[in-house]
Amino acid sequence: MGQVFDESLRKYPIAATLERIATKDYKIPNTDVVLKKGTKVLISIQGLHFDPEYFPKPEVFDPDRFSPENKENRHACAYIPFGEGPRICIGMRFSVMQAKIGMAIMLKDYKYSLHPETGDMKLNAKSPMLSPIGKVMLNIEKVSLC
Repeated sequence: MGQVFDESLRKYPIAATLERIATKDYKIPNTDVVLKKGTKVLISIQGLHFDPEYFPKPEVFDPDRFSPENKENRHACAYIPFGEGPRICIGMRFSVMQAKIGMAIMLKDYKYSLHPETGDMKLNAKSPMLSPIGKVMLNIEKVSLC
């Protein structure tokens, strides 16, 4: 379940970007660009999570990307749905635990599938939070245990 959860957050992170402020002047390697101390920097979480250098075939949903072996061979900051470093989300562990408990409860008794009217999901690029354009309709069936 953990790998499915991580892959879901890779493809659909809650926030599109992280904002940071340069704490000192920084010259971007191989360029003439210098970020001055105090400059606001936006980090594209989705851009990073869809970089084929870190996640081959990034458009494909593949929970095996988060197997222990694959995680070990990837840069630690290539996957940052909750941020990273001293400003990482303080509620990360609690929210992950709550989401996994919720998933287990929801999947225990019900089967989910996309309703035909949903179609291909398109994301709202203008929203600061990742959100779909239009409705996401589901079919929900109670699972009968014999």
